[in-house]
This record gives sequence, structure tokens and C-alpha cells, in this order.
Amino acid sequence: MRPVITVDDTHLKGSYKGTMFMDASMDGNEQIYPLAFGFGDSENNESWEWFLEILRGAIGYVKDLVFIFNQHQSIQAGVEKIFPYAAHTFCIWHLSENVKKTFHKKDLGGHVPTLCQSIHSTLI
Repeated sequence: MRPVITVDDTHLKGSYKGTMFMDASMDGNEQIYPLAFGFGDSENNESWEWFLEILRGAIGYVKDLVFIFNQHQSIQAGVEKIFPYAAHTFCIWHLSENVKKTFHKKDLGGHVPTLCQSIHSTLI
């Protein structure tokens, strides 16, 4: 099984403004655990590169590593720069949400996982 890291962020809207960056993975017992989190002023290339550099320092080189994230270009640019040997792909949940928003049909998003699975099986 390949090691997979999910990457995401959330925007802080309370007394403290900014962005919280986070990475998580799954262990052999299928339990999700956080790898790293950090805080930055905003979600941009510099902030993601900083955060991913810290992650790389903590985990080092990991063979067959895969990253899953939403379609944010700053995350993709950071992963490609800091982990050039790692594979990366988009999160199916985020893809479904984008389809629902783009086409204004809530039931259409439910077809995205099936479509992704069909595409994946034809590529293998």
C-alpha cells in the first residue's frame, strides 16, 4: 500500500485571522492521524512552500508517496516543488463539490466518484 498524505487548509475567521494548514495520513489500522499543522497569513505559494518544507523536514524522503488535495494551484505548485518525486491527485469530494457548483445540480456531484473509478480502471 502506498503512503498517502492529504493536504488542506481552513481560513480562520475569529479573533485570529489567517490560514491554518494541515496534513493527515492513515495508519495500518485505518486510523487517521495528523502529521503537521501550521498557521500563515494567507493561502499563497510562499505559505504552502513554507509549510511543505517543514513537512519534508519531519518525514524526509518517502518512497511511493502520494498527495491528495483540492484543486488549489498553490498547493499543487508547492507539492511539485518540495516533493518532486511524489505523485499527486485531486480529492474526489472536492471534485464533486466543484461539479455541483459549476453546473448548479446537486445530484450531479454524486456521479463523480463513479466516473473517477471508471477512468482509473481504464488506465490500469
